[in-house]
Amino acid sequence: MRTPKESLAEFKRDKGNLNAELPDVMAHLDGLFQVSLAGGALTMKEKEFIVLGIALATHCEPCILVHLEKALGAGATKAEILEACGVAVAMGGGATMACVPLVLKYLDACDGLFPSNPQGSQTV
Repeated sequence: MRTPKESLAEFKRDKGNLNAELPDVMAHLDGLFQVSLAGGALTMKEKEFIVLGIALATHCEPCILVHLEKALGAGATKAEILEACGVAVAMGGGATMACVPLVLKYLDACDGLFPSNPQGSQTV
């Protein structure tokens, strides 16, 4: 069984292949994500929580891992991520809850890799 980090690395390799095979489609998809997730009325971190919740509710493992990584990169704390997971479970029920252990495994693998955020809460 692969670790979450191995699954994420495989997805990134696969996405690179798709970029080569479907350059126009992927360029448009990447552009849509860049525009949609850029800071605005909502911060990039807040938008990553939304995407993470949707990824959990749709049971998309690569999406969960990518947007978990991006949320952490945007300064999300473990507590914030788990609260977002809780909201997703409230909307998606048991099938969504079954995806949350993937989040926990990824967070455990990242423990100590991220600096404290500006508010002083420890990030994962």
